[in-house]
Amino acid sequence: MEENVIVDNDSDAVQFPLPGVESLFDLIITQYIKFQVEIQGGDENRATISTVNDDPHIILGHWSHEEHPLELLQFTISVDHNDDDDNNDNDADKKALICDGCVQPITMSHPSYYACIECGFFLHSFCANKLPSELPAGASPFHPHHSLLLNQRLEFYNLVQCGFCKSITNGFYYECKTCDIKVDIRCVFLPTRIRHQSHKHHSLIQRPSTRKICSVSGISITHTLVYACETCRSFEISVDCAFYPNRMKHKYDDHSLILRLPPFFYEGVFYCQICEEQVNNQLWLYHCDECDQSFHNYCLCSYFNGKLGGTIERIIDNQTHKLALVIKQITRANSPPFSCAFCGRGYIMMFFFECQGCGFLACIFCCIRRAHGANKLRSPQA
Repeated sequence: MEENVIVDNDSDAVQFPLPGVESLFDLIITQYIKFQVEIQGGDENRATISTVNDDPHIILGHWSHEEHPLELLQFTISVDHNDDDDNNDNDADKKALICDGCVQPITMSHPSYYACIECGFFLHSFCANKLPSELPAGASPFHPHHSLLLNQRLEFYNLVQCGFCKSITNGFYYECKTCDIKVDIRCVFLPTRIRHQSHKHHSLIQRPSTRKICSVSGISITHTLVYACETCRSFEISVDCAFYPNRMKHKYDDHSLILRLPPFFYEGVFYCQICEEQVNNQLWLYHCDECDQSFHNYCLCSYFNGKLGGTIERIIDNQTHKLALVIKQITRANSPPFSCAFCGRGYIMMFFFECQGCGFLACIFCCIRRAHGANKLRSPQA
């Protein structure tokens, strides 16, 4: 019993893992309110997010989408669900509306959002109206020396890497013009101190890594900062591991997958349903109790923190193709690589433009480079 006793009493620390993927947006809002109090001054009990009635019905010339007006709408869930009692995690709901700002799902928890239906462009009302255009020096513990400016990529297929978690994003980000450092929305508002179920005795703080190996995944740490225990000097969690939610959905299983932390007692051997390799039950894993299926956490969670599915029309060999931005990744050792129709290179993982009609596949580099601002492309054989 004593092993579950919490030694330090840091009631203000955010509890991880977060309940689900949708909880990340709640965390962003909570941290934003704390930012208002700490940087701008004010009462934390009175610092709240405006309701839908405070937001304009139409936004003309929004800095992130100047070409069309954005209309204020309310998110609703379709009643056509034939699933188990985990409807809140339904993949279809999440794929339907993804915010182009924070690249998190638009859900019933925060149903107010802006939309350009013509472009498939969506923003939480918070992301449209409340994100500060500038964070003053000291606001972000990751980069405290300079101010950070809110920015976005020119096109949905222009990708940037977060300097904190190293994930790739095509959403909004904050940028230090002096140091050429970019931080995505989820990382810029990360708490400096957290509690995590994997280390119940003490809270964890953001600090530079000293071990270079994540204590829970065994994988090398590539981030500048980690969450680490000040008391147990050897315990560090990488930022991407901290982001793993307590439960999530995946197309390979009809039920919610639960994050299992060691010790995990099970008679037999685990095999990941995605890569088919053995799963070490002394490290973190996701498991479905109903189906008795297991998954590597890194097979479920992509290093892409962005929005897929955006389309462009290109004329390829005199035929019009509608190409969608996708990620192709080899999940099994014996699978052949994905090949680009232009350069012929094979990729284990890459961003591609794919034609759903004919299966044409071109890596993002070739597709953008060959277009040169026009809409005509030619295949190597032409």
